[in-house]
Amino acid sequence: MPDYEYNTSKPEKLLTGYGTVRGAELRSIYTDIDPMTPFSQIENRFGRPRSSGLETDHIDNCLRFLRTLDMVEQTGQDVLNPMNRDLFPEFELTFEPRLLYHIGRQTGKQSHLAAIYEVAVQEISADVGHYGVRRVSVDDLVIEVDRETDYDLEWREEKILMWANLLAPLGGLSFSSDHDEILLSPSRAVLHELLFHHQRHRANGDSVLSALEWIDGNFFPVFSRTGGQPAVHVGVADVLESLVADGALSLTGMSDRSEVVDLPMSIDNSQTPADYTIEAAPDRPSYWHPLERSERRYEA
Repeated sequence: MPDYEYNTSKPEKLLTGYGTVRGAELRSIYTDIDPMTPFSQIENRFGRPRSSGLETDHIDNCLRFLRTLDMVEQTGQDVLNPMNRDLFPEFELTFEPRLLYHIGRQTGKQSHLAAIYEVAVQEISADVGHYGVRRVSVDDLVIEVDRETDYDLEWREEKILMWANLLAPLGGLSFSSDHDEILLSPSRAVLHELLFHHQRHRANGDSVLSALEWIDGNFFPVFSRTGGQPAVHVGVADVLESLVADGALSLTGMSDRSEVVDLPMSIDNSQTPADYTIEAAPDRPSYWHPLERSERRYEA
């Protein structure tokens, strides 16, 4: 795996300060950037017409955000280049898990965006067990993040809403703006894609523990408890159960194996599975990335 490259000319603005950026625009702009792409090309394609020319503030915000995440670099004032595009040379990541990966690679104060999810999964527990909670309110998450992190930030509702509005279209979680409630489950598309890549391209490809550790360490938090038999967060377990019910995943428990995970409920006749087999994703909307579902509805 190639070394991760940090952008040497990052904007200083906090990631949670980009409250107007949205996954759809980020995805469209990022996928249009090839080596040595003129900035004017992005402006002309994505600028919004107005009487005095093109309105490009939204483009500037998206590019600053992508630069901060080490996904794009800008040389001079007029040339853009993608960064870190070949980090996983054995396979091609879609934009959604790629952005989640870059969020998790940030250091210093900019790691605060990834820390929100870590607190939600690892620090908020139900009364019984150590498997976390399926849902959390925005207000409760503000309190927990303020208590459990030390970034010298003023944690407000706006920061949590920015995080939820960014990750929901990426399939990192679900968010009900009507109820200010966050569902801590990744989309089937994201989890299936990562399990698929792991089984076919990573060492110990059939190991559930190895796969979920890889996802937890690179894309989004999976475990509500580590050490011993790691406990899978109930939100992730719910998606595993859906994959099994859809015939896209099978789990196998083995009594002679210690490299297992602890599930909050028995799935596929095992609460401590050791191995898994992933099948091709069914061609149905629940296995399309949220942004892809929007595009297919538009094209139809």
